[in-house]
Amino acid sequence: MYVDISITEEDLQLIMGRNFKPRYAAALRDVFCPACRQKEDNAVLPEKFWLNPAGDVIVEGACARCSAPIEKLLETGIDPRQYDQAMAIREYKVEIGKDYEVRR
Repeated sequence: MYVDISITEEDLQLIMGRNFKPRYAAALRDVFCPACRQKEDNAVLPEKFWLNPAGDVIVEGACARCSAPIEKLLETGIDPRQYDQAMAIREYKVEIGKDYEVRR
């Protein structure tokens, strides 16, 4: 299945493991908003999380400054442990869970 599937923040914690707290918080603060053109001291306010077929997570949310919709890609698929965990979650949701949304 070559679509993004929805995951929870708890799933993201499982994917990132012990790196979750420091890297997740830093990643949310490092975002450029094309609407207000802000990057310095800007953040994304997470609303949804998507797991793509490459094992990366897309955080979909709103700009902390102007509330415009923005996304942030977390390249979790480049770390072999994180990739394996992401694929296990993806396989579980697709094959067993059925409790996910899909976006193309």
